[in-house]
Amino acid sequence: MSVSFSDAAKAKELRDYFGRFGRIYIVVDATRDDVILPDNLKGDLALRLVLSMRMPQQIHIRDDRLESDFSFGGQIFPCRIPMHTIWGAYQPEGELEQGLIWEESIPEIIKSMMQGIEVDLPEANIQSHKPVSAPISLIKGGGGNGRPSPTANTTPPRKGSHLRVVK
Repeated sequence: MSVSFSDAAKAKELRDYFGRFGRIYIVVDATRDDVILPDNLKGDLALRLVLSMRMPQQIHIRDDRLESDFSFGGQIFPCRIPMHTIWGAYQPEGELEQGLIWEESIPEIIKSMMQGIEVDLPEANIQSHKPVSAPISLIKGGGGNGRPSPTANTTPPRKGSHLRVVK
């Protein structure tokens, strides 16, 4: 399998972002067949996973995929997440406008739900030639007890800010 330029560029941006903040959420389209995750997490268009420098296992952000042995409910699972399935990244405790979104990787069903939604961003935060059309409120994880596990989050999204589009 060859590495696409856009995947390699996304991997570099993700590595830089992760290295700068040390703890981030990534948003994954877990409906894709090439995503290797526990079966109970498959089917989520906006699965949020926590990446932290403090995790005991290594997290490998390669040019075409992210790989690590994540723990879900105390069970270790070797995960493989292709770059083209990652469509967002943001800081759990930070300001949402510091997050990233890769518009070309957003699942089509989410794009179609967003049609006609107006987004109001401060001019200083716009990183794209196109208007941003992805409010942070679309980034939702699965259910749960309201307490984040080491690699999954159920914290409700904050209101009022948006992610930045990366082209």
